[in-house]
Amino acid sequence: MKNFEYTGDEVKSFLNELFTNEKYDSFYLFEAKADVSVSYYINGKINKDFYDGEEYEALSDKEYISWHDIKESVLEYIRSDRLPIKLKLILMFNNENIQRLIEMNNLPIHPDNVRALFLNVNYFDDKLSVTTGTSLNVFTLDKSLEELWDKTVEKYYI
Repeated sequence: MKNFEYTGDEVKSFLNELFTNEKYDSFYLFEAKADVSVSYYINGKINKDFYDGEEYEALSDKEYISWHDIKESVLEYIRSDRLPIKLKLILMFNNENIQRLIEMNNLPIHPDNVRALFLNVNYFDDKLSVTTGTSLNVFTLDKSLEELWDKTVEKYYI
């Protein structure tokens, strides 16, 4: 787990990039919480009962909504002439990229054993922190995936 800190203009710059740049579109939204004039909470888990026919089929095995599909809605909740009081976003790397990351780096773990690779974005008290996280379905002492995820985030997303 690695933590990156932002202050001042870096906060606005990072948030602007998060909501307008396509590089974060390879993530799912796990959860969003925003405190502005009122508090908002979004659970990113897809309600498949909402969909029917072809829409349902198109979801296939997706469990969470993509950041690409929800970021405009989240932005609408927090859009103002000032930053939110608090903002918490938990993003998860999509399954295809997890598999690609493991295969390209010959890691000794099967992609099915990876529950999620997280990017936790927390804004509070004029400070923004971005923290990486890994969640596995199995116990292992091997930290190579965690270390690779930290390096990947630092190289491509920070």
